[in-house]
Amino acid sequence: MGLTLIERYVLKKSALAVAVATAALIAVLWVVRAVQQVDVLLNKGQGIVAYLKMTTLGVPTLTAAIIPIALLIGLIQTINALNKDSELVVMHASGASRSVLLKPFILLALFVSLIVMNLHLWVAPLSMQTLRTYVTNMRADMVSVVIQEGRFRNVGQGMLFHVASRAPGGVLKGILIHDNRDPKQTFTYLAKEGTVSEIDDRAYLILNGGQIHRQDSKEGGISIIKFNSYAFNLSDLTGGQTVHRQSQMELSTYELFFPDKNDALYKSRPGYFRAELHTRLTGGLYPIMVALMLLTFIGNPTSHRQGQVIVTAAACIAIVSVRGLTVWGEGVLRTNPSITYLIWGVPMAQIAYSSILLATDNNAMPAGLLARLEIFLNRVGLLLEPLRQRFLGERLAVEEPS
Repeated sequence: MGLTLIERYVLKKSALAVAVATAALIAVLWVVRAVQQVDVLLNKGQGIVAYLKMTTLGVPTLTAAIIPIALLIGLIQTINALNKDSELVVMHASGASRSVLLKPFILLALFVSLIVMNLHLWVAPLSMQTLRTYVTNMRADMVSVVIQEGRFRNVGQGMLFHVASRAPGGVLKGILIHDNRDPKQTFTYLAKEGTVSEIDDRAYLILNGGQIHRQDSKEGGISIIKFNSYAFNLSDLTGGQTVHRQSQMELSTYELFFPDKNDALYKSRPGYFRAELHTRLTGGLYPIMVALMLLTFIGNPTSHRQGQVIVTAAACIAIVSVRGLTVWGEGVLRTNPSITYLIWGVPMAQIAYSSILLATDNNAMPAGLLARLEIFLNRVGLLLEPLRQRFLGERLAVEEPS
């Protein structure tokens, strides 16, 4: 059965509102990441292309989490607009009631669920893997791009790097690395020459013919270690963070289903694999849950603005509470496999309960409770009215020109 003219109108209006909310939230997320990675331009010597790539690759993972929030914002905006223009009242008077909203909202929620599942199961892990590979390559190129001959350069907090000259074949001559990040001790690496190499998907600077000077901050003594060859981890140049399978979020969904028992990450925290897998698989349930719960609260028109504010606030609190419970469960699932039923059961039970309310034409907030809340807020408003009048009077007196 196709959509009626009114249903197509509601679908178009809600889809536009959700798209705008999604774009706004993604823009905010990107700006936050851009600010966090601004040192790529200032300290790492990378170009604008590398900066944009690093700030963008992490967005899909965050987008999968914020799209249900954008759906909630967009649907609330749609219902408020329909109620404000009295369109919802007309639909209700014609006998359509919430049924005219149900099909467009469910279709939009299903579409959003497909996007979320695609992001969770494929796009987000792939973007994290690409980011890890890109960061590894960038670290390998850091010495040749950032470090200039004959100049002392700060690379990361507490790291000083110096290269006397460059030779053909990528050989660096006269290398000095001063590591002052540890407040208890300081390391100084001196080497005649060195080259950049990749070992086990990590970037290293292979130092040849040199010494390591270790100075204790308290005692002040210096110990010297001579070496013929030493592998210096270039991940230290970016704050000591490693990029080799650092998080289960970088793993493909297939690797989560069939993990490598010998993998170091799996051995250290197998529960994280389980939690990540169930988080990805249940991600598509929440857009549907949001749409159905919202309809059970504010799907019917209200006679005045105060009642609309009350039910909208109640809907947001209920939805956020349910999602917060499952987020807590996802964290506990890392150490307690029995919480799996909570991760799946809560959204599915809420979807079933909301469907029953809609099928029986009942509201999540009873009309009697809503009326009592309105009376209570009216009385509070009357009590606060003298204070409001006094505040406005004092404000006008201050703004009045002398």
